[in-house]
Amino acid sequence: MHLNYGFMLRDIPVVAKALIVTLELTLCSYAGALLLGLIFGFIQLRGFKFLKWIVVGINTVIKGIPLIIQLLFCYYAIPYILKFFSSIIPWYTYDPKHPAYFAFAFVAFSFNYGAYLTDVVVSAFKAVNPGQIEAAYSVGMTHGQGMLRIVGPQALLNALPDLGNYFMWLLKATSLASIVNVFEMLSVAKASTAENYAILEGYIVAAGLYWIVCVIAERLLKLLSKKTDYRIEKRGRKCLNLNR
Repeated sequence: MHLNYGFMLRDIPVVAKALIVTLELTLCSYAGALLLGLIFGFIQLRGFKFLKWIVVGINTVIKGIPLIIQLLFCYYAIPYILKFFSSIIPWYTYDPKHPAYFAFAFVAFSFNYGAYLTDVVVSAFKAVNPGQIEAAYSVGMTHGQGMLRIVGPQALLNALPDLGNYFMWLLKATSLASIVNVFEMLSVAKASTAENYAILEGYIVAAGLYWIVCVIAERLLKLLSKKTDYRIEKRGRKCLNLNR
């Protein structure tokens, strides 16, 4: 087997151009997933029974269906929803000739990872000793101050490893967006290999770029985790000193 190294070198900048789309999809979807995780987690922690069971049911369905099926569902179902809104909202018109493929993938990734981040949020807060909030009361803090200054930071420390792991998994999972016509790195690699009949070489280039991005992202997340740990510990000591 002989690899076309010349093509691989020429293909690197071609595939790398799609890195912007990959990162945009990753960051936007992670922000959406984190927002959903916080909302759903708050509902479960606060004990709203009716809403809690709705959230649990939604998360169970989402986690029980493969992500690729959720992507295809959003790809085919969202246009029908948009057409419906177009029929009842006078100032909105849905253009089927220019579908928002990026938005379809964003919705699928956000809800899929939001279901898992909900568990992270819930478990992170439950891992904090209940005596911590009582200690906050004993030094004169209100419930809100105790949650913001004592319980919240500790919950964040508990959640950081899982939050970082899910970010890495989402970064790699964005390659599935190619099936709904989002031109991220894998889509561009597929198109390039089809044009040049260098299938293996194109996928090697894509794999190498994903690996480099993941290594850099992992290092940045570790650095962020260390700085966050230090700042939270420093802030906690400051709060205790102020309330003594």
